[in-house]
Amino acid sequence: MITVRDDFARGIRTIEIDNPRRGNALDAAAVVNLARAFRDVDSLAFKCVVLKGASSSKHFCSGIDLKAASEVFAMDEHDVESDPVSMMERCEALIVCVARGDCVNAGFELALACDAVVCSEDARFVDSHGMIGILPSWGLSVKLSRAIGANAARHVSAFGVALDAKRAYDLGLACVVVADAESAEREAFKLAERVCAMPRGGASALKRAINDGLDLKTVRAEERRRAFEQYREYAREKFAAFNSQRRSSKL
Repeated sequence: MITVRDDFARGIRTIEIDNPRRGNALDAAAVVNLARAFRDVDSLAFKCVVLKGASSSKHFCSGIDLKAASEVFAMDEHDVESDPVSMMERCEALIVCVARGDCVNAGFELALACDAVVCSEDARFVDSHGMIGILPSWGLSVKLSRAIGANAARHVSAFGVALDAKRAYDLGLACVVVADAESAEREAFKLAERVCAMPRGGASALKRAINDGLDLKTVRAEERRRAFEQYREYAREKFAAFNSQRRSSKL
């Protein structure tokens, strides 16, 4: 479930991932609804978005819900309107992430898609794509190295070593680390209010200039192409295995 709260007076939209029983994991419906929550941010003239996990959960987002993984990976590669990170990348408003507990795979990528990450001390960034044997498609393979450097990114992704809040701050991924989730949320809204006090277009123009300098559009398109090519291959292998099993059962 994705919950949206709008503060038109301050120009801030709050988007909350609310699936505490599953560590705020995302199923296909949540993916689409999260994309929708970012899609109309600019048309409604919000200057900043705060993205957080449900307060009733210990985690920001533990990734794609494994029970729904096959459905999520079968989504249309070209349907960017239903892709949260694509919508976040199009968003002119600045986005602040409140990172607490586990930020795993898709959750890690959502944090990387934000313009600032505020962490509680228990925040932990985990890339387990290599352990699962799949490629990321929401920016982890291209944004992490830009955020923390190539060697540190390989340590986290290729070697599967978790990044705690302190190291995330030391490497430049997190801009603030505070004691707990409540403090992290307060700090995130302070940043949002700073943006909202600026002239319209000032912060968003700087955001776009920085992102254009990183050449994110080009590298993200290639990452997505590779990932979905792999997802399709996995689907074919799974289908072939299923047919083989059916034939064996009839013998």
